[in-house]
Amino acid sequence: MNPIAIPPRLDAILSRDESLKGLVALTFREFEPWLASSGMPFFPAYTDHSPSHISDVLSTASSIITDESKELLTSSDIAVLVLGALLHDCAMHLTEDSFRHLVESSKQNLPISLLDRETWDQLWANFLSEASRFDGRKLRTIFGDNEPVDPRKFKAENLTERDKLLIGEFIRTHHARLAHEIALFGVPGPDGNNKLRLPKFTGNYADIPDLIGLVARSHGMPIRETFEYLEKKFNVSDYKGIHTVFLMVVLRVSDYLQVQSERAPKQLLLVKKLRSPISVREWDVHHAVRDIRTTDMDPEALYIDALPANVKSYVRLRWLLDDIQKELDQSWAILGEVYGRLGPLRTLGLTIRRIRSSIDNLEQLSTRVTFLPAQTSFDAAGTDLLKLLVGPLYKNQPGQDLI
Repeated sequence: MNPIAIPPRLDAILSRDESLKGLVALTFREFEPWLASSGMPFFPAYTDHSPSHISDVLSTASSIITDESKELLTSSDIAVLVLGALLHDCAMHLTEDSFRHLVESSKQNLPISLLDRETWDQLWANFLSEASRFDGRKLRTIFGDNEPVDPRKFKAENLTERDKLLIGEFIRTHHARLAHEIALFGVPGPDGNNKLRLPKFTGNYADIPDLIGLVARSHGMPIRETFEYLEKKFNVSDYKGIHTVFLMVVLRVSDYLQVQSERAPKQLLLVKKLRSPISVREWDVHHAVRDIRTTDMDPEALYIDALPANVKSYVRLRWLLDDIQKELDQSWAILGEVYGRLGPLRTLGLTIRRIRSSIDNLEQLSTRVTFLPAQTSFDAAGTDLLKLLVGPLYKNQPGQDLI
């Protein structure tokens, strides 16, 4: 197992406070074995979410934080960022026992009242009800077939492969919330008294676990929706030298930029069939990315060299790159909104503003691939389509019953 690596420039800032550095190291020692050995039972074919992924996210984070920003960051900032990265996807490593404890023992997993209104057992019951109404497209996305979900057949004590895929969809939907709760209460497990949890943060550090959890949680929700929580409990722009909103932006963008092909090793495909269309699509996208670099003519651009193998991969990659650009635009807007009038803090920013790629020029891309790089689909003409049916079915009188 490769241990989680903190990039040297971030580690240098963290090292200014030996107590915090020790707490981070202790957390890594506690959580790394779980993340490395869980097997992600509810996500059997997902891309890499091991400690190596966390190292990659932190490496990207270090590279996109400007030098001016690093001068303003504190040891507490780095502790929150690093441990937020550790926890942000850790819910995907839940075991069967952890899931059962989560949805059957909600009293031990109280919701965070300022952000949540439903307990986990309520969320699960509502999800099962919704799952029974999944349409064909949703079913194929999760299971690869059209077989409807029957909640009456679900048995938490005897999970089938299909049950696990269903649970995976539930956890995926709520994993950001669970990251926040893990930061505060620990990982749900069969023994409520012996949980995997963060070490004790005391004194001036007592608030840090909540901020770690909030930063981890923020990657799965609009950042502005965290402002009320920050205002009521901390401060939006700066709390004890922790610049929480900036850390949210850094983690969010860094996690989104993990599209390199190493996250989906092709060797695994030689021995394992990917059942879920989601997994197949994500792996194809990662394999399409050949290089990521900052040597574009635009000094504030990240260039992604990609060559999709088929039109589905192209469409998905095009959507992903457009969405990353949207995230960058929103992130810069939020940074200006929160720090723009605060003297030195207005220099907090990222090294990139734009995404460029080898699939931007469709004319050039067309010469390199064997498919038409465009998204095409059939579309019904709405009410006009109904008019075409009225004639043969109702003799142009839709209000008249035919005998």
